[in-house]
Amino acid sequence: MPLKTKNTKQVPWDLTIEDKNYQEQPWKLKKGKSYINIEKDKNDRSNFHLQKDDERPLSLQEAQARLTYHQLIEFGYKLQR
Repeated sequence: MPLKTKNTKQVPWDLTIEDKNYQEQPWKLKKGKSYINIEKDKNDRSNFHLQKDDERPLSLQEAQARLTYHQLIEFGYKLQR
């Protein structure tokens, strides 16, 4: 699948309160016992923090976070409600 197609798919932070599937952050992705939290940086809203289990958080730009989210979904992670 081309990279442009992946980037146009919706991610949780694109949704607004009025949307049916809206969720507050942090967004938690889970696969088995492993989980990954994604949340917006409080100081710079264009950056995101991604943290797996209890490891050190990783800072990503919006485009990187979007691509990573789609890759995690492809790897079998599910967005928790």
